[in-house]
Amino acid sequence: MTTVLLLVPLIPLASACGGHDDDHYRVPARAVRDNEHPLPYREVGDGQIVFAAIGLSTGLTTITGSHADLPSRRGGFTRVRMLAENRYATFHKVDLDRQLLVTSRGAYPPDVDAMRVKRQPTDIELGSHDRLEFDLMYDVPKDARIEALRLYSSPTDDLGVELPHDPGAELPLR
Repeated sequence: MTTVLLLVPLIPLASACGGHDDDHYRVPARAVRDNEHPLPYREVGDGQIVFAAIGLSTGLTTITGSHADLPSRRGGFTRVRMLAENRYATFHKVDLDRQLLVTSRGAYPPDVDAMRVKRQPTDIELGSHDRLEFDLMYDVPKDARIEALRLYSSPTDDLGVELPHDPGAELPLR
């Protein structure tokens, strides 16, 4: 009886230690940045480009970079930390200037000056099956409630020819 009791607790430990989850990368967690809130991981796809917003900062009155300070002209900057993954078998370029922040006061494109101050790209080229992190910076009215991102990737067919209509994908941020 004593031997059975000793072996029973060891069985779950042995299976927990010996089990492997070999079909997922093990990426270490990172701390969020100052004034940033982590977002629940949700993916949306436009064509075979998959987007996820992983962090959100709102109400930033001034953007500071290594070479400039930029005050908000509308009320406050919103910074969205993004992931984009290319599931195409070829290179794919994404115009980040097209990505819209949807608010209770309307939709806003990225603020090009804020993107430059924070040294963020205005377009990205993803290699086949590559993933990239970047920030999108928006200047929005102070009383605007953040609702979603409307994301566009210029989807293509299997031969790399851009489709005539890009429906985009909406990613909720609430």
